[in-house]
Amino acid sequence: IINSTSDRLGDDDKKYTLSFLPFTVNLLYAIMSNIRSRVQLITETKTSDVAEKLGLVVASNSMYTEAFYRYDPELYRTIFVQLLSTLSFMSIPGIDKLGHILLVDGSVFPAISTMGWATYKHTANAVKLHLAFELNRMIPIEFLSTEANYSEKRFLLDIVKEGTTYILDRGYVTFKGFKAILDKKAFFIVRCKGNLKYRVRQYFEVNLPAKASGLLEGVRDMKIVLKNDKSRDSENKRIEYRLVVFSAMGELYVLTTNRFDLSTYEVIMLYAYRWQVELIFRFIKRTLNSIHLLCHDPKGVQVQIYLYMISYLLLLSFNQECATMAEEKTQEEEVSELKDVSFSSPKAGRHYVCGLVSMLGEGLKKYWKIGIHWLITVRNFFLKSFTVDIAKRIVACS
Repeated sequence: IINSTSDRLGDDDKKYTLSFLPFTVNLLYAIMSNIRSRVQLITETKTSDVAEKLGLVVASNSMYTEAFYRYDPELYRTIFVQLLSTLSFMSIPGIDKLGHILLVDGSVFPAISTMGWATYKHTANAVKLHLAFELNRMIPIEFLSTEANYSEKRFLLDIVKEGTTYILDRGYVTFKGFKAILDKKAFFIVRCKGNLKYRVRQYFEVNLPAKASGLLEGVRDMKIVLKNDKSRDSENKRIEYRLVVFSAMGELYVLTTNRFDLSTYEVIMLYAYRWQVELIFRFIKRTLNSIHLLCHDPKGVQVQIYLYMISYLLLLSFNQECATMAEEKTQEEEVSELKDVSFSSPKAGRHYVCGLVSMLGEGLKKYWKIGIHWLITVRNFFLKSFTVDIAKRIVACS
């Protein structure tokens, strides 16, 4: 895919030592090797046996600067989109039956003082990554890097598509936003503040699985109209929403949605899975070291964000390939085990700092678990021929 993109640039490889292909490969190597600066990358390509055997191009700092300015972020968007359509990712059966689910959130990345375009506060600059993360396959679908003050709600409304359900936290709550999502024939599940004013139109019967009923308290499910919302539907009637209210581990949750087809438990479960997008931000920042930017220009930052997402897709695909090769169970046992990825009982002695999300079971780890130790293991096998034995050793480090 990178080669085909490089071919579109004509004789790019004849003009520049650090042309598109080696520039991209060098940066991917830096991301997967936890290299934190261009100087460190330059030293690595000059002195590392691994870098030499991989054929990485040795380039100067100025060459990297020119390359960041030279190559449009859209080239990397093309690679990202092609990877999405080319790579095969495991899908979660228990989620697929509920439709196409996207977790949407934003996260702030610190920026240095010379990045004047990355406005945030009087005392600090920052970059914000807006992300739509598909829960069905645990992969990023849409994302945007902006200055930190860019509106998260604007990003959401720009990406809304018919038939998709968006799982959102409290920062996305607006009556105008609810109506916009409805108008696009899409769906949402969003957590609202506890002081939300509403009028109950109908109470629904609540039936919870035995494993969840002991963990949730005061569960109520109802059809409501929002008192301060003046919006009207196509028949000029007050818009009705669904409200699910409950307490988990001493914390109150008020979930608003326009999906009346789900069970009470499914609404709660889908919101609880929103924590996965927080884990992805943590992975990108900490495991892939994205808080250490190699270029501070807006275009350069966009290039790096695309490369972080490309790295994630490649690593996830490889992770699942290893798991598949190392799997000793039969396919029938595997399917049976994954049919119900849901809540599990709390572990004794664990400190529950994440509220409801701490109820999530261990099942999702089968779909993605890319920690720093796993990444180190993969790096140590860069020059090895990929075999079932190596796949098992990599999986063992998950």
